[in-house]
Amino acid sequence: MNKTKKKIIIAAIKQFNEHGLSNVRNQDIAKESGISLSNFNYHFKTKQDLVLEVCDYMITVLQERVYGNKVLMSSKGQGLEITKSYFEFEEEFKFFYLDTYNILQSYPELQEVFQARLNEAILIIKNLNFLAVGKGAMIPEPADMPGLYERLAEQIWINNHFWFCQMHIRGKTHEDTVLEGMEANFSILYPYLTEKGRHGHRSYIEQLKAQKAEV
Repeated sequence: MNKTKKKIIIAAIKQFNEHGLSNVRNQDIAKESGISLSNFNYHFKTKQDLVLEVCDYMITVLQERVYGNKVLMSSKGQGLEITKSYFEFEEEFKFFYLDTYNILQSYPELQEVFQARLNEAILIIKNLNFLAVGKGAMIPEPADMPGLYERLAEQIWINNHFWFCQMHIRGKTHEDTVLEGMEANFSILYPYLTEKGRHGHRSYIEQLKAQKAEV
């Protein structure tokens, strides 16, 4: 990707985050990019072309910073770093998480890609949970409730994906979205964690609070 194209994509994300995807015009993005509208049109003939490229860029960032970074999965075997990184990613691309359904309806080309990413996310959460079981941080799945941890992974995905949106709906945008999201995840997982797992989560969240206090 050339420098101008990337500059346009970054500017588009900024505008989408501030005003909503449907409210931003190509000329707004061109102005934010510091280029002429004709130069913008040279790189992206339509807004649809731009949106599809923005979403491709999002997937690249997601893979590089979150799902593709195996180091993030190793934090006490509970995926705490990967969860934090996902909430940070969500903040960076908040326009998508505030308006997922309408974006997918407006750009049906994205639906198949989104479905694949959704399934990947749930599988990663499921694998992290079973990794935590292996490391003694979560209790084994109860024999009389087969499939429980599959449903748990789906519930965690729902919480994570719509976390930023519900914070906005409830007027909590002044709060620390990442920290609040981590605490919400802890609440969901709490009944399934061993004492070791609960201690790991508490310690991690206290560390985040300490880091925030230092800023």
